[in-house]
Amino acid sequence: MSETIRVSKEVKRELIKIMGELQIERGEKVDFNDVIEFLLSLCRRKNPEVLRSLVGTLPNLSVEELEEEKTKEIEHEKEDGI
Repeated sequence: MSETIRVSKEVKRELIKIMGELQIERGEKVDFNDVIEFLLSLCRRKNPEVLRSLVGTLPNLSVEELEEEKTKEIEHEKEDGI
């Protein structure tokens, strides 16, 4: 089942850049869902350097805010039994 999410134009541009990089790396077409799954997997590794590298990509977010969002996502997945 698909959902609709809203992002700023700047975030969409950055997601498209990552999408292009993933397509080159994987040698196959990827979609926004693939990009978001990839970014989530980076955050789940709990690697602060990866989180820091995302700060410039996502406007107005600090490392602490990214870590908080990661924690919320993990809690949400636990509630959903994922």
